[in-house]
Amino acid sequence: MEPKLKKDSFIGEIKEAIGNNTFVKLTLGKRAKKAPDLRNIYIRPVVIKDHLKLSFTYRYTSKDDVSNYTIEEGIKNIDEFLCKKFLSGHLFTIEKDVEIIFSHKLIPALKESRPTFNELPSSDHDREKLRFIRTKDNIYLRELGIANAEGIVKAGMHDKFRQINKYIEIFGSLLKHAHLGDNISVVDMGSGKGYLTFALYDYLANTMKKKVKVLGIEQRQALVDFCNKVAEKAGFGNLVFKQGNIADASLEKTDVLIALHACDTATDDAIYKGIKADASLILCAPCCHKQIRKQITQGKTDHPVIKFGILKERQAEIVTDTIRALLLAACGYKTNIIEFISTEHTSKNIMIAGVKGKGKVDHKKIYSQIDKLKSQYGIEYHYLERLLEKCENNE
Repeated sequence: MEPKLKKDSFIGEIKEAIGNNTFVKLTLGKRAKKAPDLRNIYIRPVVIKDHLKLSFTYRYTSKDDVSNYTIEEGIKNIDEFLCKKFLSGHLFTIEKDVEIIFSHKLIPALKESRPTFNELPSSDHDREKLRFIRTKDNIYLRELGIANAEGIVKAGMHDKFRQINKYIEIFGSLLKHAHLGDNISVVDMGSGKGYLTFALYDYLANTMKKKVKVLGIEQRQALVDFCNKVAEKAGFGNLVFKQGNIADASLEKTDVLIALHACDTATDDAIYKGIKADASLILCAPCCHKQIRKQITQGKTDHPVIKFGILKERQAEIVTDTIRALLLAACGYKTNIIEFISTEHTSKNIMIAGVKGKGKVDHKKIYSQIDKLKSQYGIEYHYLERLLEKCENNE
């Protein structure tokens, strides 16, 4: 297919999704060199005075600007932005995802994949305001240095604020599938400075009106003390931070287990703790993948990918997280691997989500897939696999 035809095909997919009412959102990224400080554009459908429009959120380095266009105007703008100011477009529909990426020579490649979303979001004009964490009179955002006393997000903190809101959006969607009641217990392993921990408590307690208890576990005592003081100032009586590390933490039954950017096998320790605590929802955003990467050597496998350092690095990440997802599935969790935040902000943008299911599990098939992956890459063992074997042997 000719380059222009591929771009036209992508634009056609957008038009068809809007016409069929399957359009969820569109993101334009991978900024071209000629573009100014505009980082990316987020596009979603909105209904204003009974008319369907496209809402464009222009995300700059230090601010966001929002403009609403008619469908025709919006399509024209997308067509003009693609290839000139942005080299990638990612279309999300409830039927499929479609992505177009232009090379440095402006040669486009089209890719289709399974849909990330299975239901349409609200198209109300006020949806964006309702979904975002409130900034006005928000004590913890001020104490954490994200917003000033007037409730305005500080320069340099817009990416962090977007990350927080994306996290809450993902969590809110998963919460529906976890079928939890009005009393929810959450453990955040490796909570750090607590940006996401505070936001989650705020969302569950104040937006969702749940009776929630959140425990943040952090190894650095200074951060534990700081976060407890902020929680007290914010009036978050059921949010508590304790000193400890993930591997040694002792957990009782909990509804939700979270571990964001836990390094290397600490992610596996967290998943294991969540499984043992019979968590209904496990959320992990892995960071570092040393344990598997060290095992992938050319002496054990002739896989051509590992000849190239950077590809070996990425392949190790993919294999590590794939096995994690499969092991979660073997333990009865419906698993998915999703984009946490845009790669415009960080390369560590993968999130593993597991929702406890009730159906039968084909253990033989899952472990066959894991063994095949290990054999293909010359991997002796996966750390989480050994933790689960230890658990089975003790029972």
